[in-house]
Amino acid sequence: MKIPYSIRTLLFAACAFPAAGFAQMDYYIASSFGSRFNDVNDSGIAISGGAYFEFATETWTFMEPEATEMVSINNNGEVAGSMFFDEPNFIFQPAYKKNGVWNPIGWFPGSIPQESSFSTYSISPNGVWVTGQMSMGCCDFGTFKYNTETNVLTEIFSPDYVAVAGYVITNDGTIGGWADDEGTGGTRRIPVYITPALDIIQVSTALPQFSTNAVNDINASSLMVGDFDNQPFVYDLITNTFTTFAIPAGYDNATFTSVSNTGVAVGYAQKFGDFGDLLRDAIVYHPLLGSQPLFLREILLTNGIDINAPNDRMGTAYAISPNGEYVAGWDDQAPFGANGWVVYFDGMLFTTPFGIGTEANEEPTISVYPNPADDILRIESSKTVDAVTLFNAQGQEVAQQAVRNRTGVIDISTLSSGVYTLRATTRNSSYAFSVVKR
Repeated sequence: MKIPYSIRTLLFAACAFPAAGFAQMDYYIASSFGSRFNDVNDSGIAISGGAYFEFATETWTFMEPEATEMVSINNNGEVAGSMFFDEPNFIFQPAYKKNGVWNPIGWFPGSIPQESSFSTYSISPNGVWVTGQMSMGCCDFGTFKYNTETNVLTEIFSPDYVAVAGYVITNDGTIGGWADDEGTGGTRRIPVYITPALDIIQVSTALPQFSTNAVNDINASSLMVGDFDNQPFVYDLITNTFTTFAIPAGYDNATFTSVSNTGVAVGYAQKFGDFGDLLRDAIVYHPLLGSQPLFLREILLTNGIDINAPNDRMGTAYAISPNGEYVAGWDDQAPFGANGWVVYFDGMLFTTPFGIGTEANEEPTISVYPNPADDILRIESSKTVDAVTLFNAQGQEVAQQAVRNRTGVIDISTLSSGVYTLRATTRNSSYAFSVVKR
C-alpha cells in the first residue's frame, strides 16, 4: 500500500484551523494541488514529494534541486528519496540526504536501469540504512538495503518468494515489508520482516487469504503494524504477539501505516464508492484509547477542530512522528492531486472521552521523572495521587503502586526496555504519560 509520488510543482497557499478553547491540539491542511505528505518527524517537519513543510511556522521550502523525490525523513533531518541517474533519458535512482548533501545509491549490479524500476521507502532513525524495492529487469523484484556509512548496496531476493519489498528499516537494519509466494492463485503478499542477517520471517503463523498484505512500519520497541487480510494488525516481536483489529463499520478494509515509539498506530479505513472510487478515512489506535481504532476526525472534532475536508472524511493518515505528537497524510481525494494535512496532538491525545486524561479545562499537575529511566520512576504532584499503573504497548498492566501522597516512586527495574504508558490516578481524574525504560 506504500506508493510514493514525486511532486515537483506546488502552490504553497495554505490554511490552518487552530484548536478552540484551552486545547492545544491543532490541524493544518494545505490548499495546493498535489501537496500530500509522505512523512513527519518530531520537530513537525513534514515532507511532500517535492517540498519541506514546517508545522510551527507553516512555511514551505522546495527540496534541493539535485533531488527528484522525497519519501522519508528522520529526526536528524536525513531524507530518503531519489535523484537522476541519467537525466537526458529521464532515468532515476534511489538516493538519500545526509549532512545536508544528497547522495546517489545506484542500481543492483545486475540491473539494467533502462529496463528496471525501483521505489525508495525508508531511511532509518539513525540515518545508517535506506531500504526500498528494486528490480532486475522488468519483473524480478527484490528489496535493496543500503548502508550510508560503508556505501554497500545489498540485494535481498529469496528462492522461496517471487518478489520481496522493504517498506521500513530500523537502526539495526531490520526491514519490514512483504514477500510474495504467489499462493494458489497468483499474487499473495505475506507480511514479513527481514532480520539483519537477511532471514525473511513471517509475522503470523497463518497465511493470508487475500493478495495484498504488509508490515508497514516498525517502532523502537520492535512493534510492527500493517494489514493482514484487509484488517489492521499489531505484531510485537518481543512477545511474539500478533493481533488483528476490526474493520470500521461501513468500510471494506483497513490498515495501519505507521506506529510511534509511544505505541500510537495510525492508518486508514477504505471502501469503494458508488463509481468505483476508493474512499478513505484516517484511523488511530492505542490500547488506552479503546480496544479498536478510532476515526481521527472524531478526536479532532471533540477538541473543537473542523477538519474542513471533502465529505467530512480525513482521507489517509500515512505517518506519525516517533514521539507520537504529529500525524501527516492527505485528504480524501485521488492521491496524486490530494492536499496534505498535519495534525499536532500537543500531549492532548489521551483526553476524555477517548482515553484516560484530564478534563478539557484542567491543567495537568503531575511530573514523572527521570524519563528515560533505568530502575525507578518518581512522581510529584500538586495534589494527592492515589496510585500509578504502568501498561505495555499492548495495553497490558505490568506494574502498579499505591501512592496516596503527592510524591511517590515505582520500581521498573524488572521491566524490559521499551516504551510504556504510566497512568496516575487522583481523586477526580487520571493522567497518562509515555515513559521509556532503558
